[in-house]
Parts: sequence; C-alpha cells; structure tokens
Amino acid sequence: MEVPIQSLSDKMHEIIADRERSYRGQFSSHEKRILRLVGSVERAARNLREAIGRAWGTLTKPAEQHGIRLTEQVLDACRSLAASKSHVSYDELRKFQESSVQTIRTIVKTYNKYVPSIIRAVKSESSALEDSITALSQSVTELGQVLESSNLRELHFMVDDADRLVQNARELNLKTNEIQQMKETSMRLQVQEERLRNDLSSLSHDQAIKELNHIEEEARQREAEILALLEPLLKPLRKIDRANEKAQEGLSRAIVSKIVENPLGAVLETSAGEMRDLLISLHQLLERDELLLDQRRKRKAADAIQALQAGRLDRFKEDLGILEANKREVLRLLKGSGLYDQWLSVHSQSNDIRTEITQCKNHIAEMESQEARLRASLLGDKERVESALRKILNQQVSIRI
Repeated sequence: MEVPIQSLSDKMHEIIADRERSYRGQFSSHEKRILRLVGSVERAARNLREAIGRAWGTLTKPAEQHGIRLTEQVLDACRSLAASKSHVSYDELRKFQESSVQTIRTIVKTYNKYVPSIIRAVKSESSALEDSITALSQSVTELGQVLESSNLRELHFMVDDADRLVQNARELNLKTNEIQQMKETSMRLQVQEERLRNDLSSLSHDQAIKELNHIEEEARQREAEILALLEPLLKPLRKIDRANEKAQEGLSRAIVSKIVENPLGAVLETSAGEMRDLLISLHQLLERDELLLDQRRKRKAADAIQALQAGRLDRFKEDLGILEANKREVLRLLKGSGLYDQWLSVHSQSNDIRTEITQCKNHIAEMESQEARLRASLLGDKERVESALRKILNQQVSIRI
C-alpha cells in the first residue's frame, strides 16, 4: 500500500474506521456479556443479603452488619455498569472497559474484606457471589484483550504522528521552495554583478582611473606592511593597557589604548616624538622582562621596535602622504571630467551587489542546513509510521513524500 503524504491523515482515519467496523461484532458481544454478568453479580448479592436475613440466629451482630455492607457495596458498584448504554465507538468502549476494571477491583476488595465474617453461615450464597465475580472479572479481562488485539489504541496514537508528519512535510516543501527562490535571487544578483564588473572594467580603461586604482592599491600595500610590523607590539601593549597600575614612565595610556584599538589610525595620528618615547619605554620594559613574554615574542617585539626606530614608520607616513597627495590630484582631474561620479556610482553599486550576494549565500547555507535537519527528522518519522502500520496491517506500507 502506497500512501501520498498529502492523503496520510485521511488514510489513517479510514484505517481506523475500517478496523472499528471489523471488530464491532466482537466488541458488542463482549460488552453484552459483561452487562449480563453484572446482572448475575447483582442477583448473587441480593441472594446473599436474603440469606443473611434468614441466618440471623447464627450470625453475630457485627457479622450481620459486615454481610449487609458487603451486599450494599457490591450492588452500588454494579449499578453504574448495569445502567451503561451501548458503546458504539472504540474510545467509548475503552472507557467502559477501564471503568469495569475499576468496578471489579472495588468488588473484589469489598468481598475479601467482609466475606470471612459471614462465610460459615451463608457459604453457598457467598460461593455463588464469588463465582459470579470471577466470571465478570474474566469477561472484563477478555474485553481488554480484544481491545488490545484490535490495535486501535496504537492507531489512534498514530493519528497525531501522521498529522505531525504531514505538517513537517509541508514545512520541508516550503523550505525547499524558499531555498530555490533564494538561489534564483542569487543568480540574478550575480548577473547584475557581472554587468557592473564589465562597466567598471570599461571605465577603468581611462588613464586617470587606472592611476587612481594604482594609487589605492599601493596605499593598501603600505598599510598592510606597517600593520605587519606593528603586530608583534600589540600583545605587550595590550598587557600594558589592561594593567591596573599607572602607566610606566614614558608611556601614555591614551596612546597605548589607541594603538591597541586601531593600530593604523593611531600611528598616523601620533606625533613622531610621542611615538619615539613610546618605543623607547616599551623597549626598556622588554629588556627588564616586566611584561612576562616568552623569548620568541620578546625577540619579535624587539626587532619591530628596532625597525620602527630605524625610520620605517617615518618612511611609511611619508609614502602615505605622497600617495594621498597624488590621489587628490587624480580625483580633481576625474571630478572635473565628470567621469569620477560615474565610476564611483558603479563602484558603489558593485560593492552593494557583492554584499547582497554574500548575505544571500549565507542565508542559503543556513536554510540548507535547516532543510537537512528537517529532512532527516521527517525521514525518521516516516520510517516509524510505516513500520508501525506494516506491523498492524500485516502488509507492505510506503508513504510517498
């Protein structure tokens, strides 16, 4: 049997209805037998009460009271079941069976409590009541066995599992569609990026824009070089910045904090004299081993200080100043021709599109991870529902997603 996932809920209700119809005859037969046996217990209890009345001369007053309580409590326990209407559905019959079990327990407990006091005087009637209780108990047990063999309880539980499976399949389908739409969006963005890249390439053939790109690339290289040179100093400077005591002589806490937070910006803003004093003080701290660095880090920091003191930092500032001046001149020419605004607009659009593509790809990766987890959960639930149905129906079952 193959069931499309969209029809699973309806199919489950259909299976339950068919199963209830096929067991209806057995259910009804056992229910009627229980009600007949309830009547037998009631009759046996009344007979016992009459017998107790006849045996007043052979029973003590407490024994007679025990006998009356036994018959009254047995009759009270039977009344709710005796007045019960026919139970047409499985759920109603299950509740009836559970109620019958409770009634039997009450009757047996009452019988065992009081019968020892009266059994010698009314042995025949007590035995008849015991036999009728035993027969009722056996009949209730048999109804429970039939209810269990019908597997309707499992099928009713499986309705919730099937509904959840359908809902998860629907969510998976929505997630798959969302991923597909996002991929289509990503493809459209990549097409736009390619068009803008071509526009930039065409504009970049202009000599002034070539010069601007060259200047900016050279500036980035200089910045990368100075950052690499400053990197060995950052750990010792962080130690100083985090220290609770006042900064050591020759060290400005404000300058140290700026370099730790933004190395490139700080060295450009700090005067040559302040930088020289900081490097001297830092070198002295390293020599006195006050910063507790390992030998490798200490050596690298010392080499960096030596290179900076040898003029590397001054040359960097000088080179960057020249590049900035050249850039301003190129920009003046470009702005005068109107080409710069066009290039800047395309460049900005290209950056924006590239950012969108990155966000889109990250979103796709996140959704694909969610889809994988949802699919794995769905397949696990699908296998459990199929396995349970195969066992109950005794036939091959496949749920088509």
